[in-house]
Amino acid sequence: MGKPREGNDMPRSLRFIMLVCLVFVGVAAQPSAVDAHRSGCFPAIGGFQASPADPSECASPVGFCTQGELTGTLRGTYFFTMDTAMPTGSIIEGINFFTGVSDISTRRGATLRGIDTGTIDLDPTRFGNLASLITFTEGTGYLSHASGQIQVQGSLDFASGETSGFYRGKLCFE
Repeated sequence: MGKPREGNDMPRSLRFIMLVCLVFVGVAAQPSAVDAHRSGCFPAIGGFQASPADPSECASPVGFCTQGELTGTLRGTYFFTMDTAMPTGSIIEGINFFTGVSDISTRRGATLRGIDTGTIDLDPTRFGNLASLITFTEGTGYLSHASGQIQVQGSLDFASGETSGFYRGKLCFE
């Protein structure tokens, strides 16, 4: 039968389950519990899917806008307007540098605007990869004092015009 347990001894399996639960609560609470009363930097991690925006809603001087859904920390919708696009020339045909503005609207009613700078491969014989850095410049609601950056990696589907991928970075509050 074994040695009887003393009053405060817990079975090892129960201690492990409690430890896993505490770690999960601690990790899960950080990115999603961002509010205006906390300070410091928090991870921003998630995914995105987007489609070409309706041309009547696209104010891009180069005619390229996308709109889509964000998952993860910045759960909500976003609208990207490309302001400039510049081919790399003879360095690698089809690769373009771009700048633009990304506007995010969270499900909690806040907004976040960022300057988007990056590179996209527009050669249809390759993979349509894209990478960008979004630097946040202004926000509203609980994101009104937010700053930070996210790195975006994804790809463009040439047949549908849809883009998808993931983001990661930091949101900081003073």
